[in-house]
Amino acid sequence: MLSADRKEGLELYLEKELDLRGPCRIRSEERMARGQSRAMYRLEIESEGAGRPERRSVVLRVEQWGLLGTESSQEVRVMRALHLAGYPVAEVLAYEPSSELLGQPFFVMEFVEGSCAFVREGLDEYVQTLHRLHGMDPEETGLGFLGHPEGRRGAALSQVERWYEVHRDAQVGEPSPLLEEAAQWLRNNAPESDRITIVHGDPGPGNYMQRDGRLACVVDWEFTHRGDPEEDWAYLISMRGMGVMDEDAWATYLRELVGVELDRDRLHYWKALNFFKGVCIDATALKIYLDRDNLAPNMLAIGTVVYLNALKRLAEAVAA
Repeated sequence: MLSADRKEGLELYLEKELDLRGPCRIRSEERMARGQSRAMYRLEIESEGAGRPERRSVVLRVEQWGLLGTESSQEVRVMRALHLAGYPVAEVLAYEPSSELLGQPFFVMEFVEGSCAFVREGLDEYVQTLHRLHGMDPEETGLGFLGHPEGRRGAALSQVERWYEVHRDAQVGEPSPLLEEAAQWLRNNAPESDRITIVHGDPGPGNYMQRDGRLACVVDWEFTHRGDPEEDWAYLISMRGMGVMDEDAWATYLRELVGVELDRDRLHYWKALNFFKGVCIDATALKIYLDRDNLAPNMLAIGTVVYLNALKRLAEAVAA
């Protein structure tokens, strides 16, 4: 919950940044359960406009000391560009890069009515929407700032090094031999990429919202980058979508729905890279906990139990 001082400061901030026509009051705040990388709050705000109260819902998305190796500035740029391009994302209303007001950087976005609870009947529309993302031109969409991997193997190698550095920065104690071996295996076996596209980075059930059986918006853009679209399909199959259907069924489904043909050797590599990514981002939670930046139990759980489970899956993938 927001302290009285922070609540008052946030009200003044919202009044200015949202260009409200009168004093802003936060009538209620609700911590949203989903999501780990950011603390999420639904705020009901009220302002006096033209002599009568005007109410609206917004979402406050607050950083948590670099949890999962991400920060908000790029996520905000991605969301704003995609929203302008007509892609289904919530509109970002304001971004505060400093920690002065809430102790961490944050941004405010429009509240989108819907549910993240997985409904099988809406999967087709989501997968088609993800496939549409892979077909969007980064330059025309305003996402040229994401850069372009160098070389034929750059899509894979750039991600290996990105997440390896996140793990090294968050490392507690001695380096993990399993992690080091896996990083080298991923470097040695990095495939060439024929296509470089916009990659969501965390796709699947839980990261899109539905309303009345239709897609309302796609959420969680902190891992978005330019890379190989197979990275997204592998993540969808082996991470968020693993409880929906098995790998063979996913391969058939993607081929029939959006014409994506998956090469199983390449798929195995991208699955291993996503397990590697999971290990590296989970490591950040333990450091945050031990540094006493955030002593919440979920930080300790992510940095220990979840981390070790991800490391086990990574070791099995490399051994295979």
